[in-house]
Amino acid sequence: MQLLGNGTNLLLIVLGFGMLIAVHERGHFLAARWAGIRVDAFAVGMGPAFLAWRRGVGLRFGSTASEVERRFGCPPEQVSMPRLRAAGVGETEYGLRMLPLGGFVRMKGQEDLRPIEDGGAADTDSYPACAVWKRMVVVSAGVVMNLLLAIALYVIAFMAGVR
Repeated sequence: MQLLGNGTNLLLIVLGFGMLIAVHERGHFLAARWAGIRVDAFAVGMGPAFLAWRRGVGLRFGSTASEVERRFGCPPEQVSMPRLRAAGVGETEYGLRMLPLGGFVRMKGQEDLRPIEDGGAADTDSYPACAVWKRMVVVSAGVVMNLLLAIALYVIAFMAGVR
């Protein structure tokens, strides 16, 4: 049996990894929201945005950032939460990216390449302003979600019957 013998198997593998990545990133997303950290983007894949959705803007090919910038006159990350909420616009852009490799959750103030700089620590809804134990929960939430998914899939597999 050839695993990659046809396009269907390859598509199933890409979709399976995409689901695994989405569950992992969802863990980070939910933990960040619980910790009171503003989440600017939730994406599966890397590279330029293919499809994106934002509450109050809708579904778009490409990013929703240009529409938010047109409405508010500045990038979405610079618009305050009260202004966004008053206009009925969500702070988080949910997206699928062009390359189906990886994913990310972009939190306010999280600067992986410049961890020593301020990164928005003055803002109460930023990653650096959050208590260290809450940041630890946010960082480990992805792995915890993968573990919970594995347990759920094992339960489903053994309930259905496995040889």
